[in-house]
Order: sequence, then structure tokens, then C-alpha cells
Amino acid sequence: MKKINILIRVSAFLLTAVLFTGCLATEYKEYRFNINDDGTGTGSVMFYNLISVEDDEQDVSFKDFGELVSDYFEGTRFEDDNPGYKVTGKEIYEEDGQLVGKVEFTFEDIRSIGFYKAKDCDCAPLLYYMGDFGETYSESNGNYLGAEDDFPMIEWEPGTEEIYLKTIVQEDLESSHSLLPLYKTWKETN
Repeated sequence: MKKINILIRVSAFLLTAVLFTGCLATEYKEYRFNINDDGTGTGSVMFYNLISVEDDEQDVSFKDFGELVSDYFEGTRFEDDNPGYKVTGKEIYEEDGQLVGKVEFTFEDIRSIGFYKAKDCDCAPLLYYMGDFGETYSESNGNYLGAEDDFPMIEWEPGTEEIYLKTIVQEDLESSHSLLPLYKTWKETN
């Protein structure tokens, strides 16, 4: 009987965890990369308007903010998801009434972070394929081939040293909640 009660409690806990998973999201991202001649470089990703998307019409922003702080800001989730980046700094702050996250990093080879560059040759364009990216192209300082050829690729001229790319992550903000109020509370207590 005790085993059945424990099994029921564990099952209820797992079901609750699955039902209230929430969705930590951001309205849009800006990527910036500075590339050295040898292919190494530095970069940053800006996450503008960090939000929690409702789960089954439930506000799960408290859980999502906890995930933001423990897994991303204090944890290594970003690093685990992006092994080509060596993170040098992370911050969360308020800007223009929205919660913003910033991650700064270095990389050993532009090709190790998703770009295609001809090896030992600055004669071909630098390319980035956005397929299965989960984000929608918004703008860049390169040439987006998807608008013309329905091919989600961006190209930059040979020798490009600075890359800028903006993507839309969450367009529908109607069923979302800003994480800014929770951030303000968290900041006051830390």
C-alpha cells in the first residue's frame, strides 16, 4: 500500500511538472560578432523583452523567471546549448521598460558557431544557414537570400569583420507575461 501511495505521489508530481512547464521566451534577439583575420573572435547575444508564454492559459512566469536565473544566468544552460562559445559575461537588466539579457563570449573559429567560411581563403562570402533555427529573420548587415530565393541563408562579403543579425523569436505577445516585475523583486532581495 505504501508503494502505491508513493507511486501516486510521484506520478502526480511528474504530471504537474509536465502540465506547468511554461515557456521562457524573448521577443527578439540581436547577434553581434567581431571576426579576427584568423577566424577567432568575440560576440554577444542580446535577448530583448524576456517573457513567459502562458501554458494552457496558466501564468507560469514565476517558474520561468526561476529557470532564467538558475539555469541561464547563474547556470550553464546557454553554454551547454552553445558549446562553440566561451562565455565571458552575462547580465540581466531593465531597458526601456523591458527585461533584457546579454551574453558575451569568444569563439575559436567562426565555423565552429554555425558559419561557413572557406578555410584559409578570404575569397568567398561568409555564409550562415538559418534552417531549423526556430527564429525568423528580421534584419542584418548581410544579404538575406531567403527573401529572394526562399532559402534561409545570409551571406556577407569576403573579409567581413563585423556581423549583425536580428531575429524575431516570439511574435504573439498576447498570452505572455513580462518577467520585469519578477526581476525587480529579485534584484531588491539580492
